[in-house]
Amino acid sequence: MAFKDYYKILGVDKNATPDAIKKAYRKLAVQYHPDKTKNDKRAEEKFKEVNEAHDVLSDPEKRKRYDEFGENWEHFQHSGEAGPTGRSRKQQTGNRGGSFTFDATDFENDERMEDLLRHFFGGQFGGARQGGRASGGRSYGAIDGNDLEAEIQITLEEAFAGSARMIDLGTEKHRLTLKRGVRDGQQFRLRGKGQPGRNGGKNGDLLVHIRIAPHPRYTREGINLHCRHHVDLITAVLGGKTRVHTLHGDKMATLQPGTQNGASLRMRGLGMPDYDHPDTSGDLYLDIQVDIPRQLSPEERDLFNKLADLKHHHRHAENL
Repeated sequence: MAFKDYYKILGVDKNATPDAIKKAYRKLAVQYHPDKTKNDKRAEEKFKEVNEAHDVLSDPEKRKRYDEFGENWEHFQHSGEAGPTGRSRKQQTGNRGGSFTFDATDFENDERMEDLLRHFFGGQFGGARQGGRASGGRSYGAIDGNDLEAEIQITLEEAFAGSARMIDLGTEKHRLTLKRGVRDGQQFRLRGKGQPGRNGGKNGDLLVHIRIAPHPRYTREGINLHCRHHVDLITAVLGGKTRVHTLHGDKMATLQPGTQNGASLRMRGLGMPDYDHPDTSGDLYLDIQVDIPRQLSPEERDLFNKLADLKHHHRHAENL
């Protein structure tokens, strides 16, 4: 098997931070995801390579072995570590002219020792197992499948009401049901829906990340919602009722006389459902925007002039 340069696959250097690796992986996973590259075998293979590279480089222990041993990293354990007695016990064995070193304390009373010897010397180390399987039911050299990651985008209305999504991985589809109040960035794990294991290994998982699209009217803060609400000048000055469009339907709100531009009006229980407590909802906050009329009829202008004269008269009287 040709050596795979996982750093090159993800497009990062060998000193890349975990965050840089994660960012590069997510970008490539979206680019080559089967949902976007249907029936493209080359993209499908690239998607698998990207997931394989991320599985190794995102795990500090796997990455350390990969950096140290390269293509044979899966067959080696760390050497030089102290055993239970505080002494390091190293063994060496040949492999077609080459050699490797491992710490024997890593394998005491462990079936992995037999796997290691079987890998390098063939099938003569077989007394404790039968039928090609370990006593625990796993095949020799069982390798668990890699996890896969997917991202789905939903609207705020879908997050409010709950929804279902079909996730198409190209070869199979999975249904994900989202409860009311799902949050942006929330992650769901579909166990066993990732890449298949090899030689009897377990299937990986499918990790689904939720993204909620920006809304033209509402912004979300936890389970609370904010929105800009326009009211006319007369209602702001005199007070009164105003109709509000909410995710719970149209509601009426009451403004106090003299409501100022930029004031905030709280409407209890009209926010988002709490995902963890479905019977609880947040609040809706109206950020009041007072609309100043741009065009006036002759009658309206005359009334505003009379109001201005009246206000001027009152100020003059107060200064006497």
